[in-house]
Order: sequence, then C-alpha cells, then structure tokens
Amino acid sequence: MSVPAAHSVALQPDSWQAALAQVCTHLLQEKKQILLCITGKSGAGKSTLGKLIRKKGLPGLQPRKIGVIDDGVLAVPLFGIFTRRIKSRSRERDNLAPFSHFLKNKKMVVYVNTKPERRLDRCDVALRLRLPEEIREQRLNDRDHDGGIRFRSTVNADDEVGIQADHVFDLCLVESHDPAPLTGAQSSMVLVPFLSKAAPDMANWASYAAECCS
Repeated sequence: MSVPAAHSVALQPDSWQAALAQVCTHLLQEKKQILLCITGKSGAGKSTLGKLIRKKGLPGLQPRKIGVIDDGVLAVPLFGIFTRRIKSRSRERDNLAPFSHFLKNKKMVVYVNTKPERRLDRCDVALRLRLPEEIREQRLNDRDHDGGIRFRSTVNADDEVGIQADHVFDLCLVESHDPAPLTGAQSSMVLVPFLSKAAPDMANWASYAAECCS
C-alpha cells in the first residue's frame, strides 16, 4: 500500500538530523526498536546518508545502537577496529529476518533501498531523498561507468513512497533547479553556503547540498 505524498513532511538541510532524531526518540519511548527506511531514486544519496548515520548516529542515538542495512549488507563493528559485513539479499518479503540475530541490541534499524516494500511489510519512519534529475544524472555519470544507462532507466520512474509508514519525510539538499546540468565548477559553487556550516565528515555527501527544495 502506498503512502500518499500529502502525508510527507519536508525536512530542512540545517536541522534534518535534530528533527529526525526527535521523531525517532519519541517512538522509542513506546517501542524497544524502530525501523527507518531510506528510499529514493538511484543516485539520490541513500547509501552515503546511511553510512553517515551508521558512523555518526543521530542526536540522542549513538552509532552503536543503530544497525544499517544497505543493499542487503549489514555492517557490524568487530572488536571496535574492524567491520564485519553480513550479506543477505532477498527478493521475498522476509522483514529482514536473516539479520535479526545481529540486531537484537539495536534501538534503530536503518534499511536503505529504492523499494523497501519489496522486503518489508511496513516501517516506523520513511525518509525519501530527492534531487533534481539533472543533478542526479550528473552524480550517476560521475559515480558509475554505466551511470548514463542507469539514469535513463529510472528517469521516468516515480519515487513514490510505497511502504506503509507512521511518519514520512522528504529531504532534498540542493540549491539549483536550473534545467541546464551543472558543470563541476558550478556544482562546487553551489556548495559554498552549506559546507561552511557542515561538518567535515559530511563533505562528500553534501557535494550538491545547500538548501532544501520543496
């Protein structure tokens, strides 16, 4: 069952962490564990955001209390030095059962996927990342050797949140909606206002970030 777009709430780029954490900590007052789904089109920054949350946590939620599953891979700290990767990819709706043993002591589970509803019945919070298509195309071309093909195969796809969720948020961290693709120099100029305030560890993820576009 799809979640109507009208139910979504836009998060602001300078306060998204605090706003998201507030909702999550409120839910944890009633539940032992909550599930956050990060979704959006390919190239929207889902994996980078998942990695950021895994390493830095959220206000009031320490990284060790968060488990992040991205592309069927759960990263588990080992001896505080190494990272063990537990892999389980599935086309069936198993509600992440293969990972349950490794998630027992986690307060929040983060599942990163374009179509989380294929594996999950529902989630507590859905966070949809969005980008103007011209910037998403540039990111895919810069990131993948087949980025052009991947973009063309998804350009007409919708990014509707297809999983049932108690809370649905949109997050868009770009300044320009100019129909002309940004060059490398132009995209760097877009960064200046945001990166002057962003932490160094967010620099890679915020490569096109400045203001939230509604």
